[in-house]
Amino acid sequence: MEFTNPKLVINGISTEMNEMILRRHFSAYGEVKHVVVYAKKSIAFVTFVDPSKAQISLQQQHIILGRKVEVRPAKPKVEIGKRKIFVGGLPRSITDEEFKGYFEKFRSIVDAVVIHDKETKRSRGFGFVTYEAEESANLVLRTNFHLLNNKRVEVKKVTPRKEMVPTGFGFPPYYYDPYYQTYFYVFWVPIPGFY
Repeated sequence: MEFTNPKLVINGISTEMNEMILRRHFSAYGEVKHVVVYAKKSIAFVTFVDPSKAQISLQQQHIILGRKVEVRPAKPKVEIGKRKIFVGGLPRSITDEEFKGYFEKFRSIVDAVVIHDKETKRSRGFGFVTYEAEESANLVLRTNFHLLNNKRVEVKKVTPRKEMVPTGFGFPPYYYDPYYQTYFYVFWVPIPGFY
């Protein structure tokens, strides 16, 4: 299989490390497009123009400024919003296990969480599911309503805040996801007596 990730993460760098030193070191393997150094965190990122050069450098041992560093592929950024869905109208009695169990039927999930009130610890009537693949989320979204614990629940696509366009009427309700460290907007407002 062809190696397509041009970005590497370098762990264990010294506090004296800078962009020029790293660029010079990794340029021996191929043209370097971008370098970012976080010396205080002992980590850096190097992006090659050609992904095959990144693969070659992964096969080598690296000692920079007299220190052996760990070099591995950086995880590519993924479009979380396209794999994440909002579920509204949940029964108040639903458990996290029941919630997760139902949505796992639609293929592998990364995370499934029912949102609870901080004080009462009761379900707030909605939750979020993140799938490993966008196709799995789309499979769930083919039907607007699902039957969960004998109650009809609604599923909606979740859109990251950076992709939102102001409408002039303000933004819809949003949810901050600490795992992904971003805000997700949801287009669902409970209608009294409907759920």
